[in-house]
Amino acid sequence: MKKVFACMMTIAMIAAMLTGCGSTQSNSGDITPPADTPPAEGSGFDQEYTWDLSTTYATGTPIVDGLYHFAELLNEYSDGTITLNVFPDGTLYNEADAIMAVKSGELDFTDSGTIAITTHLPQYGFISAPFMVTTYDQIMTLWDSDLIQEAKTELEENYNTRNVGGLAYRGFRNMSSNVAISNVDDIQGVLLRMNTNVVMNSVFNAIGAVCVPLSLNELYTSLQTGAVQSSEGPWEQMVSYNLYEVQDYIMETKHIVEASCIWMSNSLYESLPENYQEVVDRAAKEINDEIEKNCMAAEEAYKQTMIDNGCEVVECDISGFITKSESAWDQLFQDTWTGFTLDQVREAAGIQ
Repeated sequence: MKKVFACMMTIAMIAAMLTGCGSTQSNSGDITPPADTPPAEGSGFDQEYTWDLSTTYATGTPIVDGLYHFAELLNEYSDGTITLNVFPDGTLYNEADAIMAVKSGELDFTDSGTIAITTHLPQYGFISAPFMVTTYDQIMTLWDSDLIQEAKTELEENYNTRNVGGLAYRGFRNMSSNVAISNVDDIQGVLLRMNTNVVMNSVFNAIGAVCVPLSLNELYTSLQTGAVQSSEGPWEQMVSYNLYEVQDYIMETKHIVEASCIWMSNSLYESLPENYQEVVDRAAKEINDEIEKNCMAAEEAYKQTMIDNGCEVVECDISGFITKSESAWDQLFQDTWTGFTLDQVREAAGIQ
């Protein structure tokens, strides 16, 4: 009888242990399923996706912080079925290659400026013309206009590239230099690091600078060795690349309103069930709003960091820059931006 009782007790203890291993109890008594538990039947999220996002924006900036949060929201809103891997700092692709990789379907997402438009549809390149669209309200009005909507539709249909979430303010593009630039005469012959944007190169060459296209990864050493004397970009970019160590002056030229965009493979988007598309749209819109808010809040702090680390602010009269820019615009409207006029662009941007 004692043996039977002992056996019964052993069986009971084993059953209790097995029951305990099958769930995790919270303080409230609720059962929390293991992290790898698939979504509940009927949730609507019954497929799993793993995607990659490449960006050249730097770790620790509001944009990259936002992109990591974007990954979290995609996972949360899809009941854990979407995983987004974020690759910042250009570790996966440079900006131009990332855009082409999205087009070919090799990359799921990239975050950059309006480069998808200027790369694939150069006839709309006026969207990044220095000194043409000068306020954030104007760039947003232009972005939402029928004019740019045509470009976005063409990107989706012919270049497999979809904008999700709209635009997010990154900051005005300004100048840093080892030459004090107070007017258009001072920039004549200055070696200016430039990206690969054809429009920006054309305009700054017309202004009188000598544009030297270089990747951002080469910028610091090129300034250090004297291969270039000057750079342009948002204050955030200058701080991220420690340009205060190799530049003496900063000029608040505000020649472009810089915005970031999340670009997605359109074929991937179209292949998704509707509820997954809604998750992407919702998360992207929320993140762009978050990025914009944080970039606006940090912009002056980045400028102050440049000053605190020894850069001198030079008051710059940009009237001569604008006059010389107009000659470049005229040529671009003739050669590249065919089918459009400056008046049409200004009207679409709400410029009086």
